[in-house]
Amino acid sequence: MSFVPPELVLCILEHGYYTSSRTPNYALLKAAALVCKTWSGPAQTLLFRCATKLEPRNIPTFRAALLSSASRGKALGECIRILEISIGGTSNGGCSPDDFAILLQACPQLYALALSITGVHEFEEEILKKLGDAGRKLKALTLVQCGLQSPILFQLLKIWNNIQFLKIEKEIAAWPWRTAATPVLRRNTDAGELAQRPGAEVCLYELALSRLPTPDVLNWLLESSADSLRILELRDTPGPVHRNIISPHAPRLRSLRLAQYNNYSAALLRMCTALEELVIYHVPTRFPLAPDLPPTIEHLSFRNPNHTLRHTLQPIIEAVDALPNLKVLTCDKNAEQLVADYETLKAKCRMKGAEVIVSEMPFWMYEDPVMVHRFPRTRSVSNFDAML
Repeated sequence: MSFVPPELVLCILEHGYYTSSRTPNYALLKAAALVCKTWSGPAQTLLFRCATKLEPRNIPTFRAALLSSASRGKALGECIRILEISIGGTSNGGCSPDDFAILLQACPQLYALALSITGVHEFEEEILKKLGDAGRKLKALTLVQCGLQSPILFQLLKIWNNIQFLKIEKEIAAWPWRTAATPVLRRNTDAGELAQRPGAEVCLYELALSRLPTPDVLNWLLESSADSLRILELRDTPGPVHRNIISPHAPRLRSLRLAQYNNYSAALLRMCTALEELVIYHVPTRFPLAPDLPPTIEHLSFRNPNHTLRHTLQPIIEAVDALPNLKVLTCDKNAEQLVADYETLKAKCRMKGAEVIVSEMPFWMYEDPVMVHRFPRTRSVSNFDAML
């Protein structure tokens, strides 16, 4: 196999890069790296492209691979585009803040970063300076875990104001404008004082929130994103206060993803007059979906997970009828089990010329953080060139 050109080897390995659940096929890539010297380089390039689930047991090995050899380590570090890592104090395991800064410096082409932080309340100024310099090319940040009152999110967005894709998976109760005279958590703040506080400088293209932050924090996050926000994902239902904050952005949204659908969700949906994609993570049966759908939707995606299993697809069938521009319908395998409704749904889509996709990608797995030409967006090697 050594006679095969490395460029062709790379194409072959890219074809098998993802498993059916859209996770990197590390087993394939590790095996390919051992075939011969010609295969080793391309396989390692892809193997190190997405460094995930770095925890106390494997962080030392990863660190040694990047730092033990100046030439080989530098080459591997430049391959890394996506990094998922745990940061913690000595009693919590994980990577220390100092080691994290060193690792980030060793990944100069890093595009997306996912952080789980335990036992560290905030980063020291010296660490922030190093992180700011090392993360100049970062475009996507996922905060998987941190303390409820930790200011780390605000620290990172201040030094990485080039972030365009932001996902927050934990509740944030801290105060964005913390000073020596300002406590971490604030309530009942004067409206005039808030108006004078600077907002975040990041111009977000995508914002995904597992928990809705306080209105003050949401206002802060969206301050500079009036002309840029196109994708919004909410796992909590937005009440009137949060909906008012989101409303100026709603007419420009291209994609809305909702974990719950009720009258509050419907009120937000009605504001999204240019929507191209709607993703809902269950089949809504208590509140009708079809009446509130903007006709601009081209991709409708729904899930029927076991924990909220519904025995009817009628709300989705009615939604398909109400969407004149529908091009793609995405569902999960549970939809196929409702044979009669599923056949009706497929027939409705055929009449419209809409494609039906049965996705095996878990609903909690995020797509590639890239700007979208046409929905649906997914994880694909075709996105590699966009993540530079």
